[in-house]
Amino acid sequence: DKILQPMPGQEGPTKSATVTNDGATILKSVWIDNPAAKILVDISKTQDQECGDGTTSVVVIAGALLGAADKLLNKGIHPQTITEAFLMADEKANEIMTEMSIP
Repeated sequence: DKILQPMPGQEGPTKSATVTNDGATILKSVWIDNPAAKILVDISKTQDQECGDGTTSVVVIAGALLGAADKLLNKGIHPQTITEAFLMADEKANEIMTEMSIP
C-alpha cells in the first residue's frame, strides 16, 4: 500500500492522507507537468472507466513501449518508421488474439 499526502494548497475532496495500492487512485492524486506522463494518466483513467481494473498494467505496458521507442530513436530510426512498426505489431497482436479467442 502507498500513503498519499496532499501537497500544501492542494485542492480535493479530502485534505488528509490516503492509503491505497490502486494505480488509478495514485495517478489521479499526483500533480504531473510532463506531457508524456499526462498521456499515461489519461490511458489509466480510460482503462479504469472501461474495465474498472488493469490501470497499472496499461501504464507499465505503455511505459515499456515508450522506453523501446526511445532506444530506437537514439539509434537514429525515424519516428514514423517506429510508429509504423508499432501499428504492424498491433495488427499482428489483434490477429493472434482473435485466433486464440473462444467464440
